[in-house]
Amino acid sequence: MKINLKKLIMTIAAAATLAPSLHAQSVSLVTVGGNASIKLITNRIPTILTSAVYTQGNTNLIFRFTGKYGTTNVTWDFNLTGGAGAVQDLVEGNQVQLVSGTGVPVFVTTVTAPETVGINPTGLNQDITLVAPILLVANSNSTDLVGLTNLTQRQAASLEASAGTLPPAFFGGANAVNPLYWVGRSQISAVRQVLDANTFASGENNFTTNGSGQPIPYLDGLGNPSGAGSGTEVVAIVNAIPDSIGSVAGQDFYSASPLVRALSYEGVPYSPANVINGSYPLWGYERYIYFASGLQAPSPQQQQLIQALEGAIENPTFQAGSSFTNKFISYSAVNASVQRSIHVDGGPITSQIY
Repeated sequence: MKINLKKLIMTIAAAATLAPSLHAQSVSLVTVGGNASIKLITNRIPTILTSAVYTQGNTNLIFRFTGKYGTTNVTWDFNLTGGAGAVQDLVEGNQVQLVSGTGVPVFVTTVTAPETVGINPTGLNQDITLVAPILLVANSNSTDLVGLTNLTQRQAASLEASAGTLPPAFFGGANAVNPLYWVGRSQISAVRQVLDANTFASGENNFTTNGSGQPIPYLDGLGNPSGAGSGTEVVAIVNAIPDSIGSVAGQDFYSASPLVRALSYEGVPYSPANVINGSYPLWGYERYIYFASGLQAPSPQQQQLIQALEGAIENPTFQAGSSFTNKFISYSAVNASVQRSIHVDGGPITSQIY
């Protein structure tokens, strides 16, 4: 049989050209950060990936989504155990725990500025996606806290520094004997960093409960001062300690109410309107941080996923729904009215109108 060598070569070349299209591409992405917007992320990822499958790790702050973005197979890992520590992990290229094994983060979602945790932001992109409010919350059922509806800046700083020593009456409550306890987040939490930057607090007297339900200092495994790992944990502790006040992101308050009640700050209650008009200062910019260039920068495929998540969260129709309303505030709405430097958490709020 006579073989047409030219035709055979052309056929092999064509097959080689078509081969990549016969095999789906794959991309992996590791995201680290805080959990102030964890409910948004778990809501929006299934709108980006088709056939999305959620897998939880040893905590609900470590999880994985698998699915498809177009024809690309995606494995998207999240470790949202702290927005402040996450910036450090990104910059240093640290391995972080994943659902299975470990990985190096590509981008961070956090409400704290790199400078707040002593990191030079040079070389980092910071995409602002929304404004995340922080609320001071009290136990809803405590009779000792009747009358305690507001904390000033100095009271908030004093409570964090002297928790467990001063009574509710010192802060406006009804009881002048029992101590008032502070239930705060750990140092790696962006919520903790942003709150301290606003209130100028420097204490670390966080409390939790022991097996008998009694208040005890919150310590890590080495006996060092620490704090709650999530807003959900803060709510649970505040609910367990009658005479206690804590701090949570907006999403955690609105998910937990009426277990806890919100306090005003400097006489101003939290509301999106009060953030927008500049009178309520306890908030931070939610930002996506990643390297602008170099080996640690996102690949084009990873960048597509990051931008898709940003677009899904910034979608006006989504932001008008119950998953977003009150829990977060539109960046464009805030930015049209007031601004803060993205490099200074807790810094001055300036008007864009007057």
